[in-house]
Amino acid sequence: MTDLLIQLDDLPDEILTFIFKKLYNYEVLYSLMGVNQRINRIAHDRIFTRHLRLLEYCRIDDSSLPLSDPILDRFCSTILPTIGHQIETLYLEGTSIERALHATNYPNLNNLGLCDIDDKLARSFFSDTNPLIHVFNNQISSLFINFLNKENDPYSKSIIYASIFTKIWTIFTNLRCLEFNSSSSFRDGVFISIILPETAISSTLLELHVDVCNMMDCLEILDERFDQLRILYINICHIDTSTFNKEQNEKLLPNLRIFSLCCNNEISLGAFNESIVPLLRRMINLEELDLNIIVQHCEKFIDGDILKKDIMVHMPQLYKFTFNIYSTITYHYQTNFPLNESIEKTFKSFSNNQITTCIDHWESDSQCHIYSHPYHWKIYHHITNNFPDGLFNSVTQILLFDEYPFEHEFFLRISRSFPFMKQLTIVNRKAQQIKSNNDNQILSIIEYSNLIRLDLSYVHDDYVELFLFNMNMSLPNNLHLRVHYKSLERVTRCFTRYMTEIKRTKIAALLFSPMDQIDEYHIKNYFPYTCIHRTYNFI
Repeated sequence: MTDLLIQLDDLPDEILTFIFKKLYNYEVLYSLMGVNQRINRIAHDRIFTRHLRLLEYCRIDDSSLPLSDPILDRFCSTILPTIGHQIETLYLEGTSIERALHATNYPNLNNLGLCDIDDKLARSFFSDTNPLIHVFNNQISSLFINFLNKENDPYSKSIIYASIFTKIWTIFTNLRCLEFNSSSSFRDGVFISIILPETAISSTLLELHVDVCNMMDCLEILDERFDQLRILYINICHIDTSTFNKEQNEKLLPNLRIFSLCCNNEISLGAFNESIVPLLRRMINLEELDLNIIVQHCEKFIDGDILKKDIMVHMPQLYKFTFNIYSTITYHYQTNFPLNESIEKTFKSFSNNQITTCIDHWESDSQCHIYSHPYHWKIYHHITNNFPDGLFNSVTQILLFDEYPFEHEFFLRISRSFPFMKQLTIVNRKAQQIKSNNDNQILSIIEYSNLIRLDLSYVHDDYVELFLFNMNMSLPNNLHLRVHYKSLERVTRCFTRYMTEIKRTKIAALLFSPMDQIDEYHIKNYFPYTCIHRTYNFI
């Protein structure tokens, strides 16, 4: 270590700064402060002290992990009191929030992040009797709050979160940006139902990110209480055709410049026409629009002509329109479905984007997927054998669905297109036609190196066999596998089939439905390194 420090000391300040910037700021401060006078001076530079995250990142569930006790002890006793006056942005994990905020004064703290806080801490931290939060009420301009969603009680959580959302406007009087529990995983998120009192008004808020239950909650936010709002990113759990206050729903929203709406649950064509379209038409000065929706039971596919006629023509200032839209038609509405080429033609006048269109036809319905480039969403759903390929570096969660079987080459294409995929769900009840574990076949190895969670709850047994026993499928370490017990029992031949020790060790957790009748004794004998959970969703 001494030799390394001598070698570092021989480098100029510019090179040392460049090297240290490759590390997390908390690592620079913890490892280098106090080493010697020169390195200590560099570590105290505002480059490393202005923005600080006192937490680590968990790959499994996108949550935050606390720093180890020795590291946190040193920060609270020595480092934070020394640099507290320089910190402008501070992100804290739930268990360390109060301790870190009590460690020193933060006169220049403007941006505060509270990551993975549980219900108990949330209630006490945002209570009227907590003096700590009121110390910062006038100086915090940007607030990030992410709640810990480990327990299966979304209703009670929603009530607690809605109460905190309301309190924020009375506590932080100078707030300009709020990110409130914006889901890293849409399926696991908790959505709040917003009922704002008349006192919940902010004339300073410019940007808001929030997950809400329905369109009424969205309209509650846009009812002029936040009259300076310029940017709104909103995830909506359900969008229906609920009746709204007609007068409220016709008021223009001239201040809004950027709007993003995401709903990963399917909505009806009526909800699109009666809820989404009227809302968007009120945003007459919108400059950027991001739309991520799934519309079912359409009379015709949503295409470029519909987007222009129903939305874009009402937004003369719009210069950036990104979208990821699925639409489905059933045979009840139509028997003559358009070809992919006819959908492509409707986007000829979209000069600012490259557009991909993809149509699939099945026994009872057809699906059309249209999206703009570059694809920036974390989720890519309803991938079929007709998938148009591409490189999707932003995507971490995908869902494969088809009424035709997935074969080896398809899974190989998926591995190449989604290099950072962490969660994979497969829905396919069709048996594979080509058994890729044939010893006479020479096939490429399929690797999903970043995969953490694999859901095989809705598949034919062939796909369970593919991942567990096929030598051409390489399993990543620490895999969490959700599967039906009966399927696992059949594929493993009642837990007697030979499986390599390497593959056994790679499965960190098995997740079964609470309704499954399982034999934990045989499971643990077959997968001795695996934790067993009973849950409807990933944990």
